[in-house]
Amino acid sequence: MRRLPLAPLLPLQLALLLAAVAPEAPVSAPRSLVWGPGLRAGVVLPVRYFYLQAVNSEGQNLTRSPPGQTLFKVVIKSLSPKELVRIHVPKPLDRNDGTFLMRYRMYETVSEGLKIEVLYGDEHVAQSPYILKGPVYHEYCECPEEDPQTWQKTLSCPAKEPQIAKDFASFPSINLQQMLNEVPERFGDERGAIVHYTILSNLIYRRSLGKYTDFKMFSDEILLSLARKVLLPDLEFYVNLGDWPLEHRKVNETPGPLPIISWCGSLDSRDVILPTYDITHSTLEAMRGVTNDLLSIQGNTGPSWINKTEKAFFRGRDSREERLQLVQLSKDNPQLLDAGITGYFFFQEKEKELGKAKLIGFFDFFKYKYQVNVDGTVAAYRYPYLMLGDSLVLKQDSPYYEHFYMALKPWKHYVPIKRNLSDLLEKVEWAKENDEEAKKIAKEGQLTARDLLQPHRLYCYYYRVLQDFCMAWKQESEFTKRDRAARVIQKAWKSFLNVAVFQHFKSLINIRRQGEPRQILRYINPKEAELLDAAAGINVRFRLGGVKFPPEIYYKIFTHRHIEDLCANSPRDYTKLPAKHTSHIKSDNLQEEDYSGWYRRIENNGWRPVSDKFWKSTENVMVGDKKESEFHFSKLKRKQDIEKKRKIKKIEWMRQMYYTGTLEAKSTNHETLGLIHTATKGLIRAFEDGGIDSVMEWEVDEVLNWTNTLNFDEYIANWKEIATSNSSANSKFQV
Repeated sequence: MRRLPLAPLLPLQLALLLAAVAPEAPVSAPRSLVWGPGLRAGVVLPVRYFYLQAVNSEGQNLTRSPPGQTLFKVVIKSLSPKELVRIHVPKPLDRNDGTFLMRYRMYETVSEGLKIEVLYGDEHVAQSPYILKGPVYHEYCECPEEDPQTWQKTLSCPAKEPQIAKDFASFPSINLQQMLNEVPERFGDERGAIVHYTILSNLIYRRSLGKYTDFKMFSDEILLSLARKVLLPDLEFYVNLGDWPLEHRKVNETPGPLPIISWCGSLDSRDVILPTYDITHSTLEAMRGVTNDLLSIQGNTGPSWINKTEKAFFRGRDSREERLQLVQLSKDNPQLLDAGITGYFFFQEKEKELGKAKLIGFFDFFKYKYQVNVDGTVAAYRYPYLMLGDSLVLKQDSPYYEHFYMALKPWKHYVPIKRNLSDLLEKVEWAKENDEEAKKIAKEGQLTARDLLQPHRLYCYYYRVLQDFCMAWKQESEFTKRDRAARVIQKAWKSFLNVAVFQHFKSLINIRRQGEPRQILRYINPKEAELLDAAAGINVRFRLGGVKFPPEIYYKIFTHRHIEDLCANSPRDYTKLPAKHTSHIKSDNLQEEDYSGWYRRIENNGWRPVSDKFWKSTENVMVGDKKESEFHFSKLKRKQDIEKKRKIKKIEWMRQMYYTGTLEAKSTNHETLGLIHTATKGLIRAFEDGGIDSVMEWEVDEVLNWTNTLNFDEYIANWKEIATSNSSANSKFQV
């Protein structure tokens, strides 16, 4: 690698400094340029956006921002004074190169249309005002375009996507039956992270396979958003929610690879790649739930190139060993590199040696000229954001890739570094000595990323993947129209029969505080019925359960009378001699008491099935599961335990409703909806990360009060009465 001498660099830097402070000709509003998807009514996005290029009076594009506070502004109104619509229009984002990014988020649909005024001071810019003839839909309008080709043309979707073509080259046809049979068997075990999606008549259905499928919220939200904008093809597919790509079979193997959709690909896998959950979620939540998104990052790229710190920079978790090496390099070469680990999880033993760096806002990364991109568990999902900044990206060689990597070339859009980081310092020194070349590569990478990572391009990419998946699926279709019709009828008939069977079982236990408990038990388990009397104050509760269909009927006996467990109040093992202590001798090494022989309450009243075995003798039959339960002698401690269990149930109840999408807010105000959504998500994440003690019960109640879901206390009270007999205290026993 050729290095330039230092001496010629000084005049160059001086020239750049003079150019940076030299005044440019004033902005000409009529000659400036305005363009972008946000000026077209048919381009429906969570946040609409368009661009502005400042041009001077001589017709030359400005290459840096006009001095002082920008005078550009945007005013958006409904064409009809009768239509009151709420539209959030923030200040223009200055991209520090003479261009500006204008954004706005709509919260209602406008029937007549919109009037967009782009002003420089009080003067209209370019062809302003711009008229968007209605209807102009907002993000949550269920208003899909029926013609997908028209929708793609409106969004100016590219005719080809190289990564999609490469991915589907492994799947010229897709055998639906093979996919449905093999994917659950191979990847849907308990530790799996697979979701089975079915799109039918533009409605989206899903079934989770495995334990780790919480990230389905991200795939749910983008698929639902896409279905609101365009009619999707009918198809079935599997999405991998885990970090690593799954399918490693080769094309020429027998059996061949299965089409699994993932967020990250690798050189040795065959997964079909979609844009990551990170950039899709940030696109959906832009100007609302997130601050770092593909648009906002463009207006927060730090100081100009000449004023950036000439060091390579990195902050991140310890998710790969090379990141630890990076920190050690930083310690040994602080003049070239500033690297730190902000959180230790995989290599906790290294924290004392390498230290823990303070968290820093992502926008502050761009105070440095060079950004080091090192893989995490897979590809580093920060990479698209780094490319949108105006720093030079030093990218580690990697077998992992995201959906847009194919368009980026080393030494044109970024500077490559070896996987073991052995040439990192050399590349930093080269960048410092070849400042103009480094700046050129950084700018080329930024411009390409701006084009590839436009939010509307993400929607185009998602739709193209589904479209190509459907085409490959249809080519392998094994069923004629008559066969498919027969399958639909059979499935509908089976569903009808299952509902009828379930309703029958439900009717068998459809009681509410009815029936005399002892009489009921005589038909279920006569032996247990003999143990009951009116003083016990018991009732019998029934539930449907089991691991297969049709369900089994289970029962359990409850009492609301006071029960005194004498052994639990004095649980000590009195057969053992107590340890001898001398009261006048003080010692720090007190002998811990042995609790091994203490009394423990055994729960012998589990849920047990109602079956024909109870019509026979039960002398040698174990009824229910025996389990030990902690019973503290302190009444206060028992009360605290009960409150803790109630708190856990309430949080789990809210968590389950949140992930199934049934937790709906009362308010129709979109800003309030966003706040409630963010608060709920924060509570759930705090509970999942920090446990039960990290969340207060009043916080959960506060969120639930803002929803139109069932009241938790009413829900529990109602649940306790469903399929429950009357209390024995309210009836007379026949002896």
